Amino acid sequence: MRGVTGLNMKRLNSDYDLTSFTTTAADAFRRLPSIVSDIEGNIIYRGSNRSSLLINSIPYGLTEEYSGDMLIQLPAMFFDHVDISSVPLIELVPDGDAGIINLFPRKFNAFHSPLQLNVGVGLNDRYNAGFVMNVNPGRFHITAKYNYRKEYRTRDFSKTTVTPTGTTIMDNNATARPDVHVADLDIGYDLSSKDLLSVYGLYQLMDYSRYGAIHITKENVAGKVLNEMLRHRYNDQRQEAYAAEARWGHTFAKPQDQLSVVFNYNNFSYDEGNDYKNEKYGTGVILAQNTLDINHKKDNFYFSTVLRRQLESNVYMHVGLIERYKKENYKADATKLANGSWLNDATQTNDFSYDRWIHLLLVSFEKDWNDLSATIGAQGEISSGFHLYPHFQLTYGMSDRRQLLLSYSQRVVRPFLIDLNPFFDQSDATHLKVGNPDLKNEYIHSTEMSYRFINPRFAIIPTLYYRYIDNRILEVASQVEKQTVWEKNNVGNSQTYGFELSTNWQPFRFMEIGWSGNIFHDEIDGRVIGYDEKKSLICGDTKANVNISITPTTKIQFDGFIISNQLTAQGKIKSRGSVNVGLSQYFMKQKLRLNLSVNNIFDTLKETATVNSPNLTIKQIRNRDARVAWLMCSYYL
Repeated sequence: MRGVTGLNMKRLNSDYDLTSFTTTAADAFRRLPSIVSDIEGNIIYRGSNRSSLLINSIPYGLTEEYSGDMLIQLPAMFFDHVDISSVPLIELVPDGDAGIINLFPRKFNAFHSPLQLNVGVGLNDRYNAGFVMNVNPGRFHITAKYNYRKEYRTRDFSKTTVTPTGTTIMDNNATARPDVHVADLDIGYDLSSKDLLSVYGLYQLMDYSRYGAIHITKENVAGKVLNEMLRHRYNDQRQEAYAAEARWGHTFAKPQDQLSVVFNYNNFSYDEGNDYKNEKYGTGVILAQNTLDINHKKDNFYFSTVLRRQLESNVYMHVGLIERYKKENYKADATKLANGSWLNDATQTNDFSYDRWIHLLLVSFEKDWNDLSATIGAQGEISSGFHLYPHFQLTYGMSDRRQLLLSYSQRVVRPFLIDLNPFFDQSDATHLKVGNPDLKNEYIHSTEMSYRFINPRFAIIPTLYYRYIDNRILEVASQVEKQTVWEKNNVGNSQTYGFELSTNWQPFRFMEIGWSGNIFHDEIDGRVIGYDEKKSLICGDTKANVNISITPTTKIQFDGFIISNQLTAQGKIKSRGSVNVGLSQYFMKQKLRLNLSVNNIFDTLKETATVNSPNLTIKQIRNRDARVAWLMCSYYL
């Protein structure tokens, strides 16, 4: 049953998902229960956009504040499967408020095809090509992958801002042509029957140029046009990431007794060059010209060792240590043209560095009775201070097909460097922002109760969940010198409680139907920063898919989702959705596969966000290219 595989874990296997097999990880995520993604690829799980995104259980700089750019370009088939867990294992980092989303790189063994070739083409100058190689000489297990993807992206944007002094209207149409290269190599070696050594490396490069012209109109309160211009933006961007990892797994005399050791280093760099020209509308006269170059570099070191021991026949212990060190630097260099000469612009030039070292000790005990299992543990973190993250889980197996789970855990959300950087960022004229060095960590208390019933043809998992957040971090808009500036703030406390239902049904051998729904009450108490009252909204999402095997070699899938209005600190994001279709045809005893997919068929992903606060109202509309079609050919040797 795809998508419904456990009480607190949902899994998507990308190979079997026809509408996302040819597209991106962001599109694939939308197939998972209670997960949605916006048009820029940012992931929202149970109403939160601050879940922790991991690669093979490791935090990467690549998957933090720029993760949307990565996910909207990364081929879904590069990863074997995606797991989401609202109550992650205690061996994983406690970051992320609603839970953890874990991407697992594709691995093979001797039973899989030694070579898979993929070639694809999409509408509007879109291309994809890649391979997966799998060899197992002697004690070695080697998987190598490479994928190149070329996209064509269009974006429409409009924004209307009303203040007591007048109205500002911005309209922008932008195009981008990113080239994305991603490769990894996994080498495992059976040192003995009880020891497995492995090394893993990953490289990712996204390089693209884009152009957009913002039509800016300023009116006074009477509606008279005071100023009208075009702000041209010529933008080159390069995102590069690489990782090196080593693992050792040892099994003791008892198979239940295991030791695992992991070391990972990953680097991420973001380079952006901007050339801006302000043109007086309708005349072609250039009023001003400036440049802005940005470099953001991250170095992440991760080490963990975890020992799992069976103390008695039905008692197990997990103890471990996690060490994390992060070093970041953000540098912006700006110039402006004045009297025919390029001069440094000190108002936009800054250099900001940040580092963080986290020591995490963990311990848990699990005891099994006949039908009952209980786990209790905690993670103790030493960083700038000490914090304890308790973890509790109770599982009752009523039968082989029915289970009940009750859990509680505490988690954390840490602000990123760009949230803390106190300098003014004007790289995007439609979204001016400034960092807040006084931001505090969010601390999250999560409780949920789940029930699972599963048989060969039907599965259902209803879940009740509650999430309370101290020091919730949200972005807030305010007027600063006649400009709208966005800043992250700890807006106070908030709570979310909801009900989630996931089902899979196979009424016939040739048909499978999946459905999930999520409804929750989201509440933000922002009175600590000046709001008069709490803000709340009933939110939700629903999605469904139908997979039909027309013949043993012909399969078709329809899927779609709808997201209700979502609450923000000062307003809401209006409802949106999408309908998609995928078709696969197999040839040559399933060695050759053709896959056709069409996403966002009815152009319904348009995102409308509003802000309503004293002396400031904003209506912002964003949209992306619709009816994106891909044809992919895959050959399995």
